[in-house]
Amino acid sequence: MPADKTIGEQEERRSRRRSRAIVAETEQPEQELAVGKGRPTPSRRRQEVEEEVSGNFVTRTFHGLREYIEGVRSEMQKVSWPTPEETRRLTLIVLATLLVSALILGTINVLFTELFRIGLNQPTLLLGFMAVIVAAAVIFWRVNRRRSTTY
Repeated sequence: MPADKTIGEQEERRSRRRSRAIVAETEQPEQELAVGKGRPTPSRRRQEVEEEVSGNFVTRTFHGLREYIEGVRSEMQKVSWPTPEETRRLTLIVLATLLVSALILGTINVLFTELFRIGLNQPTLLLGFMAVIVAAAVIFWRVNRRRSTTY
């Protein structure tokens, strides 16, 4: 019977909470509630669209082009341009990174080209190398999986 008593107590507590919540809702003053306008507020985009220039195709096209150029000029004035020293430094960083990555990728290309050239002449050597690579990858995966589960 203690389980029935506990369930009954829980239901009684819940009903008390609900009645408190209902009383709290009714005690709130009505001034806090927002009164709707009865219509949606127009967005600024629509207000701008409504201010379109009337006229023929040529007039509207040139007006749109003029607005575009003014917008581009406005945004270009907001840009923070780097100094000449920063430009040189960043250019050197990009060129150095490009050179290093090109050398690494070129070396990998040459190694794989030679590996497959040798492998086509001696298929057992190629299959043995591939088996070693697969075994190393499985071992690496198992070790990393153990490390991630121990934390």
